[in-house]
Parts: sequence; C-alpha cells; structure tokens
Amino acid sequence: MTKANQSIPYQRIFFCFFGYVLLRERVVVGDPRSQTVQVMCGRQLEHNATIFVPNFVATMENISEQMRASGFGVAVSGSGPDINYGLAQCYGDLSLLDCVLCYAEARTILPQCYPYNGGRIYLDGCFMRAENYSFYEEYLGPGDKAVCGNTTRKKSTFAESTRQAVSQAVTSASNNQGYARVQLTVPGTNESAYVLANCWKTLNASSCRACLENATASILGCLPWSEGRALYTGCFMRYSDIDFLNDELGNGSSRGSNEAQKLARTLNNSSLNFKYSTLEKATGSFDDTNKLGQGGFGSVYKVVLY
Repeated sequence: MTKANQSIPYQRIFFCFFGYVLLRERVVVGDPRSQTVQVMCGRQLEHNATIFVPNFVATMENISEQMRASGFGVAVSGSGPDINYGLAQCYGDLSLLDCVLCYAEARTILPQCYPYNGGRIYLDGCFMRAENYSFYEEYLGPGDKAVCGNTTRKKSTFAESTRQAVSQAVTSASNNQGYARVQLTVPGTNESAYVLANCWKTLNASSCRACLENATASILGCLPWSEGRALYTGCFMRYSDIDFLNDELGNGSSRGSNEAQKLARTLNNSSLNFKYSTLEKATGSFDDTNKLGQGGFGSVYKVVLY
C-alpha cells in the first residue's frame, strides 16, 4: 500500500483534529505551557516490576479520563508494596485542550523515573505525581525549592510590584479553591508583574495557604531576576515580567468550556480516519512551524482542512 493511500487511525490524529475543530468553533485555545521545569524522582526502587508497571499504567489511564473532563484527577491501583497512587492537575488558566496536551507531555516523561516507584514532574502548565503511598494531603517536603530564571535583572520597582502581586495571589488563592492569577503594573513603566499561584485540589484551605506562604519565601529570593518559579509538594507558583497567562473565558476560567467538552465527546464517539496525503497537506508536510508539541500519541500538529 502506498503512503498516499494509507489511513491514519483516529487516535493518532485526535489532538491535531480536535485543535482544528476548537479553532473553527472559536473556543479559546491558549498555550499548554508543556515545557518541563523539573522532574524529581523518588529514591525507593519498585518492589515487583510485573505488578508495579501494570498498576502504574492503570493509574495513569484512570487519571487520563478525569483530566479530559475536568483538568484534575486522582487514582489508586493495586495493593500492598506495589500499590500506586497518582495525581495530575492543570493550572487554572489552561483550557481543556491545553490541559490535555500538557498532561500528555507529562505522562510521557514521568515514567522515566522507573525503576524508582515514585516521582513528580512540574511543567509550566500542569503537575503530575505518582507514589506507592497516599500523599494527597502533603503540602511541604524536603525537595521543595525555587527555580530562578537568571537572564534579566530588573529594577527595584519591578521587585516591589512582584512582592505585592505574590502577596495578593496568596490571599486570593486561599479564598478561591487554591487558584489565583495577578497582573500588577509597575509604577512609572509600561511593564507589569505577572503571577500565578495554584494548590493541588486535594489540600484544604489552611494547607494550601501554608504551602503558598512557604513558596513565597522561596520565590521572592529569585528577585531581582525577571522570572521565578516555586516547586512545592502541594503547590506551584510563578512570577514573570512576561505575560505567560492564558486568557480566561467569561465564567472566570478557561477550562470546562461546554463547547470543548461537547466536541471532545463527539470525537470520542466518532470513527475518524484520514488519508496520509490529506494530513500531509493539512500540516504543510508536517512542517515544524505547525507543530504544537509532543504528546502521548507522538507529535501534535495544527491542521487546516479544506
């Protein structure tokens, strides 16, 4: 069979076609921010690979279903020393599509921690963790730290605006189910300080605030540099002089769009096959300029179908 006559299975083109439909339907699609910030692997080796691996895969599959519906998921598979607890969450400004793309990237990377039985990965748009014990209520840990972007030094006015924005984000997130975004103009300039703060949804309000307050102490140590991230057991925080935040929909969150969920269900219930020649044309011969990222099914491309 020639390449031009081949059909590409639905699963392999799900993300690129889904992205095309969302764009056609004018649903807000932003940046999945799937860049890896840090991977932290555990130090305990798995107990029995023939049991551990299927448990891990089952946990990730269970979480995948939840992520496609709400951008958050927890699951437990197995028992005894080979039990696997998992958690994944996208940050509050990601759309449903962006969340799926970010999670797909995280899911391809976290298994690199094997043969250790635990690990976590922080991406700029989502978080994922797996362990052999229930960690859902943990909010501080020995690996907590700040990662600074040592590229541009800012003036004291930016530093002061950042401190204020971070403080506002901590207060707001504690009263907003663990999520906040803040933009604060730097006086006398055309710059702004942008801040995102997000706790994992398994934490209560007091644990969330405690996590963010500890994260604040670390992240402000990145000043006067223009970028900082706090990677904590129970939360993530970032500040920058660049607007990295996605636009929000009218309901105050860019995730959970009814249109996006309806389209996801439609595609899930469809049997879609496209000829290779059609996809080749739609992606400009799979040109890198049309590549959206790398997900669990391989490369993800933007397509334009005529």
